[in-house]
Amino acid sequence: MIIDARQISSDSVVRSDIAIVGGGAAGISMALELRDCGLTVCLLESGGTELAWPTQDLYRGRNVGLPYYALDECQIRYLGGNTNAWGGWCRPLDPIDFESRPWVAHSGWPFALSELASFYERAHTLCQVPSGDYDPERALAELNHPRAKLLPFDPQRLQSLIYRFSPPTRFGSVYREQLRRAADLRCILNANILAIKTDASARTVSRLDVGTLSGVRFAVQAKHFVLAAGGIENARLLLLSNDVLANGLGNQHDVVGRYFMEHPHTMRQVFVPTRQLSTGIYGELFHGRAVMARIALADTLQREEALLNYSANLHAMYLAHDSQGWLALRKTVLSLSRSRRSDPFLRLPPYGRKRLTFRQIGDMVRRLDRTAVAGVLRLFQPNRFISGFLLESKPEQAPNPESRVTLDDTRDAFGLRRPKVDWRTSPIDRRTAVRGEQIIDAELRRLNIGSLAPLAPGEVEDWPEKLAGGWHQLGTTRMHVDPKQGVVDANARVHGLSNLFIAGGSVFPTEGTAPPTLTVVALALRLASHLKHSMTVPEVGA
Repeated sequence: MIIDARQISSDSVVRSDIAIVGGGAAGISMALELRDCGLTVCLLESGGTELAWPTQDLYRGRNVGLPYYALDECQIRYLGGNTNAWGGWCRPLDPIDFESRPWVAHSGWPFALSELASFYERAHTLCQVPSGDYDPERALAELNHPRAKLLPFDPQRLQSLIYRFSPPTRFGSVYREQLRRAADLRCILNANILAIKTDASARTVSRLDVGTLSGVRFAVQAKHFVLAAGGIENARLLLLSNDVLANGLGNQHDVVGRYFMEHPHTMRQVFVPTRQLSTGIYGELFHGRAVMARIALADTLQREEALLNYSANLHAMYLAHDSQGWLALRKTVLSLSRSRRSDPFLRLPPYGRKRLTFRQIGDMVRRLDRTAVAGVLRLFQPNRFISGFLLESKPEQAPNPESRVTLDDTRDAFGLRRPKVDWRTSPIDRRTAVRGEQIIDAELRRLNIGSLAPLAPGEVEDWPEKLAGGWHQLGTTRMHVDPKQGVVDANARVHGLSNLFIAGGSVFPTEGTAPPTLTVVALALRLASHLKHSMTVPEVGA
């Protein structure tokens, strides 16, 4: 059932077997997986079923490191979480991502990719991805289109990897009715976690203190608790809960909030002398058919040159596609599309909320002819009108303990300290991006396709000014068998606590280059399976 926390009596206690904090992809996946297994579940979501700005403001914080999105714009705080702004990209992580790579400090997962195989299969179903087949040749045969072609790269240097797409699935709306009908599940909306309370030794969580912006206060008691509130908020909640342990829960070794990772996104122009080149599979030509390819570094080359994982898209550019009028038109079309209707922000210029400014509207009208031509060319994407290409690099970021989330001195509406994000990268991150582009440039030249525009002075060592991320907040409560190097163990249980678990991208030890949502769902299903088994299967001899 779905309950509004504002209708709960103050000072009351809600009891369940499992309490899950956060109604995004991870929390909803777990709640659905735990239905009908003899356990009662309480799913707590800070927002309602639609965006409310007072609630969204609770995400506001401060960036003090590399330029990053405003924290109340790169996290969505209502039922469905960031799936309300998800682009739908899906691909499992690569086997090398799970390895302890000698050239990547702090790398390695406590299990191999094979551990997630069955959970990935079910994650595809939850994400409504029609196929889990990522074989490039079979994907081309599936498309059966003359422009669905892979570039003949040297396989020892570059490979073409297939990505699939969710519609995208807005978990809060797609699964709302299932949450409502579940008899053993209570989904409580507008419920904000104010504190995680433990026993005197901080070994067991006893309850969650919960509040609403309208002033209601109540408690949630459970046998097991799961934080699934996102990469920044998971760390913040642990740091805020410091009444027993001064540094916060799970933070005996000062690891909570460290290793904050994103996927750095950069753009470089490609000069292409051959206008008839068909590269639609690497751009957006087949997005409507839910298939796309990325250019990636071969595993052998990563090992030989001590590089991180790396991938890139090759986007065709047409007449007027760099004009402000076209960018404003694109923003308008996306904001009106059915798949983007729940998205209050768009991650493309003009940045910010969906509402257009008068200046942007003027840009569309002032050169309506060029804007219209750009729209027609974008719709049909004819090869003969390609004016060039943009290479969008999306490298992996190495785990960096100095890249972190901490608490700021400013406070939110509940009087709780807001988050402060210090996004930092390491030399290997930029070296991987530059070297990946050098290799792509060499291959484009070898194939007589074109070349990359030269880097601006200073960009070899430093990131370009237009560095962006993917709204992928990862690694802040990382998984590691050693509590000195991670916050949770291989089963996602917080070290030192018997009944507190964490779900979501914050447990990633390394991130690879695949967008994280599919893996977030797979890990959530794995954790749900672990809890279900440990709580319902009696011990031998009991």
